[in-house]
Amino acid sequence: MSTHKREFKEIEPKEVFNILEKHRDDPDFEVLDVRTPEEYDDGHIENAYLLNAKSRDFEDEIGKMDKNRKYFVYCRTGRKSRKAVELMQKSGYKEAHSIIGGMDKWKRRRLPVEK
Repeated sequence: MSTHKREFKEIEPKEVFNILEKHRDDPDFEVLDVRTPEEYDDGHIENAYLLNAKSRDFEDEIGKMDKNRKYFVYCRTGRKSRKAVELMQKSGYKEAHSIIGGMDKWKRRRLPVEK
């Protein structure tokens, strides 16, 4: 039986930013953007991996990713990212967190955005 701790929660944008800064060169930390390609192109978190929640193969793609990494998931408002994290939890991921308020709140907090 596995004794690995599994962790899924919602985290404030500023806290996510601080964690990502602290672990900038750690390949075990991944930012997952589940918005559309158009939304992503309009501005995203640095090094975020785009995986469109509206795509037909979204669930298949979630199943292919490394379940041992630590994921911070966001969308525009936080709704789709919460659903993505629930899917990741059911799929056996060790750690995935939804960014509270998504990109909207990230921008309101004046955190850095890449285009």
